[in-house]
Amino acid sequence: MSSSPIIRVRGTSAILRKSAVVVDRDQVRTTIPLEAILEVRVGGRRVRTVEIVLTDDATHELRADNTTSATVFAAAVTAGLPVERDPRGSGLVRSRKLRAPEEPPLFTDRRVRSAVLCGAVAYCGYLVHLGVAHAAVFIIGAVVGLFPLVLGSVGTFISVKHLCDKVVLRRRGVTVEALSTRQLHGRSEYRFTDGEGNRRTFRSALNAGRLEVTYDPRNSKRTAVSTSLLPAVPVTVLKLAITLSLVAVGAVAAFSPVIP
Repeated sequence: MSSSPIIRVRGTSAILRKSAVVVDRDQVRTTIPLEAILEVRVGGRRVRTVEIVLTDDATHELRADNTTSATVFAAAVTAGLPVERDPRGSGLVRSRKLRAPEEPPLFTDRRVRSAVLCGAVAYCGYLVHLGVAHAAVFIIGAVVGLFPLVLGSVGTFISVKHLCDKVVLRRRGVTVEALSTRQLHGRSEYRFTDGEGNRRTFRSALNAGRLEVTYDPRNSKRTAVSTSLLPAVPVTVLKLAITLSLVAVGAVAAFSPVIP
């Protein structure tokens, strides 16, 4: 028995299960029973669109990465259709809200890993250039300057992101009470249920049994401890002064040989 075919493109995926086609789109899962499907067609400008026509003439359109995957998916669904169909069609289709995914660690994102790798390769090329075009002593400065440069850049990004999150949460955030469930590496993990009934987790160095947290209903990744925005501004300015100083020191140490 062959594996269940899947088509996936731009945040939308569809998989053929034993008795239904399951479509995930925009955090909503739609289950289309096979007995509600009249036919499955492949069409579109580039023949990459799978059209699932229901017995009541309603149509669900899905996009595939390429023509082959669209054709294979449509053929698999067609082969699984029962002989007798249910004329209720759309009445059998069910949709439900999916739980928002947890934010993955930074370096699990393929794009971030690729950017870091490309940056490392480029910097190694720069070190070779220093040794060939200038003098080997400049390589030491470039290597030493890399530490404050990276540290300051990461600190600047985190500080700005933290302030931006505070501003967004101030404008449209929802504050709830979260309960501590466990402690891990000195940080407490808190759980709460949002307005749509989804259970969320939040980690903080504030180790308390209960904690007021504010979340963004439009972005599950944006959650912060419920505090006033006003104290966050001078703290962020102070952090930026420190991190940008590190960036400046690192940049001078690393790139002084090529700075006019």
